[in-house]
Amino acid sequence: MNNEKEQKAPPENVEAVTDLTETPSVNTEDIVDLSEVTAESEAVTAAADETTTEAHSAPKKIKKNSPAESCDAIQEAIKKYRPDIMRKTAVWVAAIAVFLSVFIITGYYVTTASKTEFHADCTDTIMWANASAESGHLYDQNFKYACFLPIGTSNIMHFLMHFYGLSMTTHIIGMTCFFVLLTLFMVLMIREVTGSLPAALTGTSLFLAMTLSTEKMREIFWGHTIYYSLGIFFLAAGTFMYFRILTLDSQGRTLRKNGKSSRSKTIRKIIVFLILCIFMLLTGMDGVTGLTLFTIPFTGAVFAEQFINSKHRLFSSKSGIILFRVVSFLIMAVIGVIINNKCVGKLVASYQDANTEFSGMDSWTEHLHNLPLAWMRLIGVQSLPDVMFTDEKGIYNIIYIMTSIIIAVLPIIATCCFKKYGNDRKGRMIRIWIWIHWAVTAVILTGYIFGILSAADWRIIPMLGTAIIVSILFVFWAVSENTEFSRLSVLLMVPVIASGIISCSMVTELDKDGYKKNTQFILADFLESEGVTKGYSTFWNANSITVITGEKVKVRDIYVDEGGARRRAYQSSSLWYDDDPSQKEYFLLLGSSELEKLSASDFFTVHEPVRQAETVANGITYTLFVFDHNII
Repeated sequence: MNNEKEQKAPPENVEAVTDLTETPSVNTEDIVDLSEVTAESEAVTAAADETTTEAHSAPKKIKKNSPAESCDAIQEAIKKYRPDIMRKTAVWVAAIAVFLSVFIITGYYVTTASKTEFHADCTDTIMWANASAESGHLYDQNFKYACFLPIGTSNIMHFLMHFYGLSMTTHIIGMTCFFVLLTLFMVLMIREVTGSLPAALTGTSLFLAMTLSTEKMREIFWGHTIYYSLGIFFLAAGTFMYFRILTLDSQGRTLRKNGKSSRSKTIRKIIVFLILCIFMLLTGMDGVTGLTLFTIPFTGAVFAEQFINSKHRLFSSKSGIILFRVVSFLIMAVIGVIINNKCVGKLVASYQDANTEFSGMDSWTEHLHNLPLAWMRLIGVQSLPDVMFTDEKGIYNIIYIMTSIIIAVLPIIATCCFKKYGNDRKGRMIRIWIWIHWAVTAVILTGYIFGILSAADWRIIPMLGTAIIVSILFVFWAVSENTEFSRLSVLLMVPVIASGIISCSMVTELDKDGYKKNTQFILADFLESEGVTKGYSTFWNANSITVITGEKVKVRDIYVDEGGARRRAYQSSSLWYDDDPSQKEYFLLLGSSELEKLSASDFFTVHEPVRQAETVANGITYTLFVFDHNII
């Protein structure tokens, strides 16, 4: 309890600090005011008012010179505070300009350029929404799910389907909503930690820019929403709400110290707490994803910040409150898991279950060896044999290499500074995020090294995302507190900022009509021109074409090999393969390699096509077979 009263002394020369936050309060527990009227402008006005008041109150002593002295006082005050006002204005203008630029570029990708990179994996979210729409329930018992994520962007898309159906319009608007929500909560969360809106805008801009670094990063964050991006969103939203509770706590204490009522703050704190409890329940419904990538890291961080810190008493009213919050959050998450299990019924998510399996012990060292390269590839590092370091590609690669190392190292440095953050509200928030990062890292590395997550680079994205966030928060803390390594931390962020600029510039180079060269869009146009409406193809050409055409052409997923063609029970409904009496023709679309495999079977002996056609898409020949009966 005594530690709560300890205050951190401000720097002796505040004006010497180039601070990205607002004007710091002497008491770090105070809440920084973001109103447009700054302390400097108030000082100028106060000086002028004081001088004017003195002039009027003593007219006999100062008659002729009082107006002149009043003007001199005003000019002196303006001269004194003008540099600081101009510096802060420049910071605001720069932060807003950077944020708007990155926000527009990311928005351009989500709404327009993403179609160029659209493929079957991007249909996951919208197909879950469609399953709910077709069945009228949270889960469709006839649908084979890759994983169970009932709370996410699929809820938004489900609503949009009432207006736009199963289409690219629904997909793009849904992903745009996710983009806006993630951006909003990232700004709000960083604002709570730093106490500065310019810092929040700048930090969010850097985070968004990093999500554009590679095609796989763009797909994971803005192509669809599954484990990886949902985990980051839950953490941003959840920590914002919890940090808001800490802020209201601080404001209430300040009011009580000044002898004022804190009732309104208490009511608002209770409301936020209840909203966060409901949020915990909803995220718990996402099962393994919600628990491993949000609930456990979040509640564990809140608990650890209070009880592992030796400066906090184990048995105190404050510790009791923290324990109550943690237990409440866990109970709500468990209730969410129970509700989801009831809704799931007998359904099985094979892809999700496979991610929780152990791999062979003899492969663990290989997985660990592959980790650094997977980390680098996600950030943008490429394998460029025979390319000079001084070439443009070589320079870009060096910047990405430096960025990947810095993003990995900064959280370690931030952890080493654990005791320097103090016990004020800002310090607690930064420590919570450090705990979150290492908790997420532990979860991901366990699955990556000892499980099968190493099969794909992008499965470490949650760990990369929290590393970026912690790096951003640490640098802002180092600069705002004018620590001994503030300049070094800014210097280390230069390559990260440079890589963000490069990533944004690459997105701006994506043609808005680039989708016309996308294989799935080419095949969709081909099928529509052939007048077919229902048929089959392999995974990469099935659900994607159905979404692109707005269900004008319904393509269902099948396996094709030397044994023939058969239904593929993945991201599909068993009802889709039933005979439709009103359907006169069914088609089969195959690439050249797929046709070669199927030709080795007796498929075409059993099913004779009534006509066929060919097209070429990006160097691959595709053959369309049309039948007068259902072939699956």
